[in-house]
Formats: sequence, structure tokens, C-alpha cells
Amino acid sequence: MRPEELGFLARESAVRACWTQWVGLGSPAAGTGGQFPRSIIDVEALLVASLAISDHERRLEDLVGWWARVGSHLTSVQRFRGLDRRFPETMVQESLEAFSALAVASGDKRWRRHQGMAPKKGGRPPKGKNEPSLLEPCALWPRLRAGLGVGSKADTLVFLLGLRGAGATAGSISFATGYSTVSVRQAAEEMALSRLIRVTEGRPSEYLAPPQPWADLLEIGGETSASENRASLPGWFYWSEVFAFLLGVVDWSERAASGSSGSPHVLASQARDLLEKHTKVFTLNHIQARPPSSFPGLQAPEGLMEGTRAGADWVEDRI
Repeated sequence: MRPEELGFLARESAVRACWTQWVGLGSPAAGTGGQFPRSIIDVEALLVASLAISDHERRLEDLVGWWARVGSHLTSVQRFRGLDRRFPETMVQESLEAFSALAVASGDKRWRRHQGMAPKKGGRPPKGKNEPSLLEPCALWPRLRAGLGVGSKADTLVFLLGLRGAGATAGSISFATGYSTVSVRQAAEEMALSRLIRVTEGRPSEYLAPPQPWADLLEIGGETSASENRASLPGWFYWSEVFAFLLGVVDWSERAASGSSGSPHVLASQARDLLEKHTKVFTLNHIQARPPSSFPGLQAPEGLMEGTRAGADWVEDRI
């Protein structure tokens, strides 16, 4: 597979994932009859990915404009900025500036300090509902933010609900949500004190959200048995890692196709670096692919191809 073909595969997979998630938020994309995603939507990762590939899929830029109009108050600047450790260089900052400009243009002046001097992207807010749809299970993250405020408590709770009764340490929650471990632990302890979530004994402590009471409260599952209701809670997947990997592959393929990477040795080294940077996308999401060590020397692009195919197949199974 040539670099440009690999980039096309990664880009199309990211586009399909973005489009499905915008449908789940009740955007104008829902009018196309698309299906709802089965897992929790990561709004900030969706925004970065949509803006990053909007040159190839212009309609995504318009959907970002719609969200800037109806959902900027449900979006976290802190999480947005924290994604820069995962995505290709400057991608998050450029996306933040572009989204901030759209939010300010739509009347949300809180984003003014983040809009930059001259953002490169700028969708036109399409006609559509003046509020997002938050009652689909996949929209649980912005729904909890609407009810509890944008901050570490809502984000901690949605992560724990996505685990469907499994426990997680403060460090694991911190990695998933982007807040500091100290901030997460304080938020979790306060919620545990109020019995909104539970905390386990032992060290390190783990926190969990009892799925059945929350499923009942949120009316997720409808007229079902307890076990079915629990299973109907949306699952958590690390979409920020998935989008970051796919867009990293797109970036690598464009440099490879243009010849700017230089020799095959440099190209292979960059492919290996990309795989090693994103090993967590495979382990955390249980995507089956061989580790970078299985592809020594000039074989690294082959490993990147295998990993991209595995990632694209994983995405296809979840949209």
C-alpha cells in the first residue's frame, strides 16, 4: 500500500467516525439518516478531528460551526488544550483558535481570548436546531455537563459510567479526562462523600459509578430488565487516541507522498515513532495489532499499515 493510499484509508475512517458522532449530537447531519454511535462521544476530540480533516470533507466544518452556536457552553477549553499531547503538532492549537472564533461570532464571548489572530478554519453555522440533542446515550458527556457544569466532576462521572460498573483509579480517570490527578481525586472524593459514586477500600483506591441507579435516573434503557438497562449504558472508548492516531497517519502519509521526509530510512524512523507514540490506542481500545518491535528497520511502514488497517476496522465495527 502506497503512503497516499494509507493516508486515504486513515482519513476516510476518521471522516466516517466524525460524521456518525455528529449525528449522535443531533446536528444537521442527523437529517441524512445516519446511525447513532454506540459509545460516548468525546466532544473536544471530535472538534479537533473534524477541523483537521475539513479540507477533505467541507461539511464537517459546517457542523463545527453549528456546535459553536449551540454547544460552546458545553465544551471544555481545558480538555481542548490538553489534547495537544496526542495529536500532531499545532493541530489542537489551530483547531482551538478556529472553534473559538466561531463561538465568539455566535455570541459566546468567553472564547475570545482563545481565538487567535487569524484562524485558518471557519465554517458557516448551518441552519438547524438551536440546541443539541442530549438524550441519546452517546451524548452522555455533554448531557452531564449541561446538568452538572463543565468541569472535573461531570467528566469523571461520565468516564465511570462508561465503564459500566468497573472501577478506575484517579490516575486512569485523569488520563481519560485530561484533568490533573489531584483535581480528579478531589472531585471523586466529594462525589463519593455524597454517594453519587462509590470508592473502594485499599490502595490505590478505585472509584465506580453504580450503573443501575444511574441508568434509571437518566432513563437509558427504557422498559427493560436490570441487566439489560445496565448494558444499555453507553460504553467508554478512547476516541481521542483513535482520532489522534488516524490523523497522525494522515500527516505521515502526506509528508511521505510529498518527499519531504527524505530517505526511506527517515520515513521508516518516522513511522516507528508514530507507532510508538500511539501504542495506547491499541492497548486501551483492545485493537489487535502487532507491536512496533515486530517491524525492525525499514519494515516500520509495514507496521504502520497493519496498525492503520486494524484501527480502521475497529472504527467500522463501532459506527
